Order: sequence, then structure tokens, then C-alpha cells
Amino acid sequence: MELDLYSQYLIWFFVIALIFGALANKVNFCTMGAVADWANFGDLNRMRCWVLAIAITVVGVGLLEYLGVLDMSLTTSNETSTPPYRFSNFVWLRHLVGGVMFGIGMSLASGCGNKTLVRLGEGNLKSLVVLLMITAGASLMFFTSFDYNVFLQWMNPLSIDFGEMGASGQDIASIIAVTTDTEDTATLHLLVPLTVGGIQLVWVFMSAEFRKQWLLIITGIVVGGLALLGWYLTAGPEGLVLIEEIEFMDEPPYASGAQSVTFIGPTAHLAQYLYRGFDFAYLSLGVILLFGVVSGSFLYTLIFRRIRIEWFVAWDDFFRHIIGGLLMGIGGVLALGCTIGQGITGFSTMAVGSFVSIAGIVVSSMMTMKFQYYRMVHEESSTFDAMVTVLADMHFLPDRLRRLEDL
Repeated sequence: MELDLYSQYLIWFFVIALIFGALANKVNFCTMGAVADWANFGDLNRMRCWVLAIAITVVGVGLLEYLGVLDMSLTTSNETSTPPYRFSNFVWLRHLVGGVMFGIGMSLASGCGNKTLVRLGEGNLKSLVVLLMITAGASLMFFTSFDYNVFLQWMNPLSIDFGEMGASGQDIASIIAVTTDTEDTATLHLLVPLTVGGIQLVWVFMSAEFRKQWLLIITGIVVGGLALLGWYLTAGPEGLVLIEEIEFMDEPPYASGAQSVTFIGPTAHLAQYLYRGFDFAYLSLGVILLFGVVSGSFLYTLIFRRIRIEWFVAWDDFFRHIIGGLLMGIGGVLALGCTIGQGITGFSTMAVGSFVSIAGIVVSSMMTMKFQYYRMVHEESSTFDAMVTVLADMHFLPDRLRRLEDL
């Protein structure tokens, strides 16, 4: 029996996620871990692996868009993109606040959405609780008026609409084109990602130590390639056909338009899929990604006998993970993505919002981890002392204002 186009894409997305989950388990691919290594030990190897994955996707999208293989203009519309990364109305505050919330949340919950799924596949029961809270936060944003009442009603009036300026979207190439009155936008859409991706690749491989880390290098290339494959499937030659055929998914959050690897928004899709009794109409590509990552991690765990049953050691540990999961769910939807959904997939579109979201995630995560370490090492210190010291560490305050000894 010949499968319809959507079923074929579900299978493809499951394969992508299966490989992603197994690989992330094998090499401990974790963006929060990368930030932690940097913040606490000055080790940039895992950070370079993450940036390598970003660079692969950035350069790949730029080349394929220029060649006409990808139609990334789909990412400028709510109807044809999940989420609409290049949407011309740049609500910068949602990216900043959402990114900060997500960064704090993933530090409290011991990992981002990707890591939560990988740990769940290993048998970590703490991650199951975190995933439930991410789902609750994302569902609150998707299915109620919480997002508008709490955030968007005061954020939207402060937005910048690049469409009113004549730009086709909020990606860097479109903004440069309209501000410099350049007509050759196709070339700009090639030069910008090649420049950004090239700088990233130079930074990644300028480290002699990282050049010896073959497993991390392979991981970065594979993860970037998987994200690129996701774009090809949904924004490639049959992308528009896929969008037009799926009439039952024509309302958010079920839209299955141009998209790639992302993990926070799909948890809300998963909740609806379960609530609707496993109705195929609610089985989105994002839900398949979640299933695939957990399955890939589980298979790797099963084959190499690395099952890790873990539960909370104390009530404060439990509540910290509860709060962290909620912040990731709410912040991830508000920022239109997580460390993968914005950090790799969104970043590859060169959308300004993706840059803001990632900056918010990385900085807030680093500050939260430093704050936790200072409170742990200096048990007698106050919250104020720890916070001031963290701000001094991050050069937001003069070092002379430091109140605790450097870690």
C-alpha cells in the first residue's frame, strides 16, 4: 500500500529524531551542558559542537535557498511555517523575555527540552516530571489566552514591523536589502548565511583541542544535517504540496508547514494528541519528533545497558524542577523555540528574533548556574550577595562591587 505524502514525512521525521536521540545520548549532546562547561570550567568543546551544528544548518539553508531548492519565504507566514521565524513583525520583547525564562528554566530543571527527552529515554523519572511541566506550560500558552493577557498585549505595541519598511521578513538579508535599497535579494540571502556560518566555522575549528574531538565534530555535522533535512522535507520541492494537502491541520498549533527540529511547542501538540485518543489528525510532525528522540535514546540505552533510574533527592529539588519545566514550556513558546528550535532551526533562517532568543537563553542560563554555584559554595551568603557577584562575573557591574570570592 502506498503511503500518502504526510505519512511518508512522519516516517522521515521519526528517523531524524531517532538518530538525534541516540546520538545525543552517546555523546551527551546538551546545550545547557555546553553553557555549564563554559561558565564553570572555561571548557568550550561542547559549545563548539553546538555552534558547528548551527553553522552546518546556516550554510546549508543559505545555499539551498539560493539554488531554489528551499522556499524559505514560507517561514514568514503563520499559515505556512511552524513557527513563523521570519515573520515581518518583530516582537523583540517576546524573544528576549521568552529566552530569559527558558534559560533560567533549563538551568533549574537540569537540562533543555532535548536533554529532558534523552534522559527520559534513559529511564530518568525526574525528566518525566519536567516533560509534564513543559507540556503544561506550552499548553497554557497555546490553548488559553494566557499568552496574550500576560505577555503579548503589552509586548506587541513595542514591536518593530519590518514589513511596513518594505522588507519581506525579519531575516538579516531582507533588512539589509530594504535599508540599502538593494534589489538583488537572492545574492544577499546567500552572502549573509555564508558570512555568518563561515565566521562560526572559523571559531569552531580555530581550537586545536576541539579539532581532536572527532566524536563531537561528527555529532555537530550530523545534528546540523538532520535539521537541514527537516527543512528540505517541509520547505523543499514538495513543501507547498504538503501544506495544501493537510486540511485538517489548518489551525494553530496543528499547522504542519515549513519546519524542522524543535521540541517545546510540540509538547502541546502531544497533549492534544493524547487527549483526542491518539487521533491521527492530531499527530503532527512535532509529536513524531518527541517520540523519535525518546525512542532513539531508549534504544541506545537498551543496547549499551545504560539505564539510569533517578528520582528527586529532596523536596526542594522537586520544586526546582517543577518551576524549571514550567518556565521552559512558557518561555519556549514565547521565544518561538528552545536551544534547538531557535538555536539551530530558527538561527538557520537568519531571523533577528532567533538571535535575541538565543542570547537571552545563553546569558540567563549562565547567570542562573553561577548563582546556584555561589549559593552552594557560600552557604552563608545572601541572595543579594550572590546576585551582585554574578553580575560582576558577567561584567554587568564593576568587579569592585563583587561581594563573594571568585569560584
